[in-house]
Amino acid sequence: MNIPRHKVFMSYYHAEDQNYKDMLLDANERLYLFKDCSVLEREIVDDNMSSEQIRRIIRDDYMREATVLLLLCGQNTKRRKHIDWEIHTAMYHSDVNPQMGIVILNLPTIRQNQLSICNEDKQFFGNGVNWTTLSRNRNDLISDYPYLPSRIVDNIETNGNSIPVVNWSTIENNVQNLVGIIDVAFKRRHDSAYNHSAPLRRNNS
Repeated sequence: MNIPRHKVFMSYYHAEDQNYKDMLLDANERLYLFKDCSVLEREIVDDNMSSEQIRRIIRDDYMREATVLLLLCGQNTKRRKHIDWEIHTAMYHSDVNPQMGIVILNLPTIRQNQLSICNEDKQFFGNGVNWTTLSRNRNDLISDYPYLPSRIVDNIETNGNSIPVVNWSTIENNVQNLVGIIDVAFKRRHDSAYNHSAPLRRNNS
């Protein structure tokens, strides 16, 4: 099956998880898995800006071409304000820059369940993957996914959005699996009714 390659922005904690991004970029250079739209680490906005200013600068200046957000989820990913800003921006819809598809890739540094509420996701990973049954209870979600950023939990809990959570092990021996899951996220990027009620993080924790 000839699956198109999509424009991907990788969101991750630079200080701890850069090596995993580098591995994906190396695989991408060899196998062309996606069109990389990521940016170098930098302070692209300051804390004195309004939430709307932050969103606009990130989306219009740094993520404007991307159609899928690939979140590399490690031990301290959820604690970083810039990652929260990037997730919020990916979920925001405007006429100029529509909302994006989202994929969560659990890194080997954490242990948490894999989640999918869309059968299309599962076809790319075969029978060896154990998928967790979705819970709409916030306490259950936090227990099952202690490393997920709260904005992702909010959207799984309240809107039942199709945000797949996939372990690194599912692509470790066949990184081509990533092509399919990105394509599914791209195709349904307009279908999710994202929840924007939580304010942007203003501090790291």
